Amino acid sequence: MLREDIEAFYEQVFRLPNIKIIGIGTNLNCLNGVMPSEDKLIQLGLYKKIIELKNGVDIRWVSAGTTVTIPLLMAGGLPQAINHFRIGEALFFGQDLVAEGTFAGMHDDVLELHAQVIELAEKPTTPSGTLGKNPFGVTAEAENSGGTSHRAILDVGYLDISPQYLEPVDERLEVIGGSSDMLVLNVGENEAGLKVGSYVKFRLKYMGALHLMNSAYIDKFVLDESGEQLAERPEGELVGG
Repeated sequence: MLREDIEAFYEQVFRLPNIKIIGIGTNLNCLNGVMPSEDKLIQLGLYKKIIELKNGVDIRWVSAGTTVTIPLLMAGGLPQAINHFRIGEALFFGQDLVAEGTFAGMHDDVLELHAQVIELAEKPTTPSGTLGKNPFGVTAEAENSGGTSHRAILDVGYLDISPQYLEPVDERLEVIGGSSDMLVLNVGENEAGLKVGSYVKFRLKYMGALHLMNSAYIDKFVLDESGEQLAERPEGELVGG
């Protein structure tokens, strides 16, 4: 909603039946990377007061947005009117999006994907034949090394998560790509000792966690620090979000 349209918008909504307005908020950074500032959030608080005075209402929540606003809060730069946040990346990954690090006392590895190896074979690193675009519109670049490496196929694919959001915990493994329901790894000389049935652990990026937590094909488990299972996902429900 453009700032010049906010007042008229709220006036129209207040006239709608069965609708209760409880707040006003902004969402910074997620789309265009706009960083929060004290000035922007002061303006948000002022619009809240204007709407209340013009319509004779009380608006309870003024939401400053997402994880990217937390450093402003910690630095004492948050206007008094702000009393609500919508937190995801800081909550699950401890991310400080301004300093591009992890908040003190928080961890970025509390969520992992464990995917199973369903095929493992030594294959040429150079594809044979004429190369065209794959189903994702990308033309592969041949390595032309003439060598071979062990390639592992895992039981997850784009249906579950985009490979760009996955980072193997074992740095000897490399994500090559994937198809709709399979993921391909370059495991080199297989120093990791993988075999069919082995599980490969991946750290997740935030958008990858979003995909997996909403996938009906991925089982979710909560483990304690020793790796013991604390809770299993009930049928039809998601644990942790």
